[in-house]
Amino acid sequence: MRTAAVVLLLFCTACTSGPPGWVTRREVPDYPKEKYIIGIGSGPSLKAAQAGAREDIAGQISVKVKKRLVIDLEETEEKLREEVLGVVSSSVEMTLKGVETVEQWYDEKNGRYYVLAVLSRSSACLDALGRLRDAESKAEDYFSYGVKARRKGDLGGALENLLKAKRSLLDAEGAKGIAQVVCPQVRLRAEEAFRELEEALSLAKVEDEIREVRRALEGASLEEWTAAFGYALAERVGEMPAVVGAFTYGETGASGEFGRYMTRAISSALTQAGVTLLKRDPDHRGIWISGRYWEEGERVLVYAELEGPGGEVASLQRAIGRDKVSYALKPTLLEEMEPLVGSGGKGINLALWTDKGRKPAYREGEQMVAFLKADRDCYVQLIYHDAEGRDFLIFPNRFRRDNFIKAGKVYQIPGPGDKFRFTVSPPFGTEVLKAFASTDPIPTPRGRFVGGGLLLMSGPTRDIVEELKRKIQTSAGWAEASCPVNTMPAR
Repeated sequence: MRTAAVVLLLFCTACTSGPPGWVTRREVPDYPKEKYIIGIGSGPSLKAAQAGAREDIAGQISVKVKKRLVIDLEETEEKLREEVLGVVSSSVEMTLKGVETVEQWYDEKNGRYYVLAVLSRSSACLDALGRLRDAESKAEDYFSYGVKARRKGDLGGALENLLKAKRSLLDAEGAKGIAQVVCPQVRLRAEEAFRELEEALSLAKVEDEIREVRRALEGASLEEWTAAFGYALAERVGEMPAVVGAFTYGETGASGEFGRYMTRAISSALTQAGVTLLKRDPDHRGIWISGRYWEEGERVLVYAELEGPGGEVASLQRAIGRDKVSYALKPTLLEEMEPLVGSGGKGINLALWTDKGRKPAYREGEQMVAFLKADRDCYVQLIYHDAEGRDFLIFPNRFRRDNFIKAGKVYQIPGPGDKFRFTVSPPFGTEVLKAFASTDPIPTPRGRFVGGGLLLMSGPTRDIVEELKRKIQTSAGWAEASCPVNTMPAR
């Protein structure tokens, strides 16, 4: 009984003692502002409160760094100014590695956690100055390599190194801004170090060199132009891994010889630029790269799209003279494939992708995995149109007959336990993965079963697609989706 009374007394004391002083005031005697940056966070969980405290510190630093950079870059051209400001977030994130949680408190009345986190100014400053010196050294080396490559006529190598020099200078700007803000007493040291670099090498100087190389590339060979295009993509990919998919002709969703060349050449250039290429990325952890190309007068325009894990999209467009492109631009059997590339419907949103993205490229021997997701319970059929012009019903099949899918759930075909696989084999070219969905069961198309338990469908592609659409459009909800698939020899 006495023990219970003591516990109850302690509980009540905790309830009535109120919050620590740091919860309501930002001043903490043990962590003076001249030595520490203080962050306070709260949330329904300890993890959320810790994240809030880190965000508090990050916000304080970011605001001050951006304010200082805006002043310092007042006479810099707008594009470069935006790029410098764009590196602040990554620079601040690196600085946050030194953040420590020093106190925490739980408000039992409101069910919230409170966290006090601190960042040592001296440690953060030493870290920023170290990154500043490292970035300066890299910038000078990359610039030197770039200039030498340009003199030798290696325009692709020149652009690769000049872009790396520019990135290093941007990192140096970010590190300098951090040092100036977190540790004002070394501001002069940071400014002097950066001033010495700018006297020898400035962002404007590097940008001028990059422009000159890009002008020279306008008269370059297709191989040099594609390598430069790949290096420019690598700059946007950054440290993320990537998957390179198909480059298709206009809005057709189909690739010609040039599109297949682009997939191979871009993959090679990205590898040379240091980007990690994934063979498959079913969970979308990296950057999905795909694109399209078309003719415009005497030029061929190439547009690349980079889709990040969170759905964010970046793009890059370049042009090359039509006379430099020796590959066929238009896909063969284009009219035959036209009905396969549609999407849309009524009452159902249907998503279709593969383990290599929405416009994948596969080499001989690789295995394709498809993924489906609908926002409504429905039945689905998957059709595969190969480079020979044949149409197969690949799902449902003899090994997996149940084609009913639940709303909001991702379905993998084939799944880990399935006894069938989709392996890429000749002939190669542009192929199409097509999905149909309906709230009512979909009748099995006409055809005959072939090896692997797949149904080879009867009739021209256009007739097959139109017949399927007529059947599903009578249901309460229906949809169609497609993925162009680019298949190539192993090497």
